[in-house]
Amino acid sequence: MQYLPIFMDVNNKNVLVVGGGEVASRKVDLLLSACAKVTVLSPRLNDTLQRYRVNAKITVIIDGYNSNYLLDYVMVWVTTDDTLLNKQVWQDCCERNLLVNVADQPELCEFITPSIIDRSPLQIAISSGGASPVLIRYLREKLEALLPETLGQLGTFAGEQRERVKQQFSSVTERRRFWERFFSSKAVTLATDTVQLQQEFDLQLTTPNTDVDGDIYLIQLPDETDLLRLRALRLMQQADVILYVEDGDDSIADFVELCRRDAERYPVLNDDFVVQAQARKQQGERVCLLINNNTQFDLLTTELNAVSVIA
Repeated sequence: MQYLPIFMDVNNKNVLVVGGGEVASRKVDLLLSACAKVTVLSPRLNDTLQRYRVNAKITVIIDGYNSNYLLDYVMVWVTTDDTLLNKQVWQDCCERNLLVNVADQPELCEFITPSIIDRSPLQIAISSGGASPVLIRYLREKLEALLPETLGQLGTFAGEQRERVKQQFSSVTERRRFWERFFSSKAVTLATDTVQLQQEFDLQLTTPNTDVDGDIYLIQLPDETDLLRLRALRLMQQADVILYVEDGDDSIADFVELCRRDAERYPVLNDDFVVQAQARKQQGERVCLLINNNTQFDLLTTELNAVSVIA
């Protein structure tokens, strides 16, 4: 992983944009949408930035670049077409431990901005690290078509109801399973307003949950991660506990990384698979066994009453 994915809070924080052209305008629009306090440093402004200046949306310094202007900023965006100047700004920022992004020069970027799908408060960021921007644009268009416009409304509603769910369910597992049922319900999928969401939420919250028993998912791993079946990946994302045998190389680790991020992960001995899996199932947990040995998979299929067996 070349870059660490991270969302940064720039609300009411000082950000400097060096340059006053079209590229600067796009960066300023992005920063203003995140409620940053933007200062533009440039000897000239295009019409858009001039309008923002008149409307007091931004602070403007009409001047050429000077390192003395690098004051109390959390990040600096460089958008000029002067490569020598861009490199100088980058060097000055690095000396001051300032996060800096130089447009169209990834080698001079301490951070990059991904392609964004905005369903506020939900945001999806996609990046190739600059390797294939056309592919990223293609993927974003695909995802835009798949994700309903009401997704932001659903995210806001869920955030408002978190406290009620905490009061209703004492454990993290119970709360997660409630939200899984709620988000996957047909009524939520078809809901167009918060009234309909509230009706389904109240119904689900007062309906007794029969999904309290644990499950065992037995998954035989293919040779490569990209050969993994979609159903297997879905179960790996649902599991509370991941059990696997360390095989001495990175092959099993690649599959473990595809499992749910907050799932408990335990390497176990071959002989312990059945005991461990059944014990965790009895505790009401969903246990996923990752098996990369055909003989072992056949034995476990016979010994375990797994709810899902994927080979």
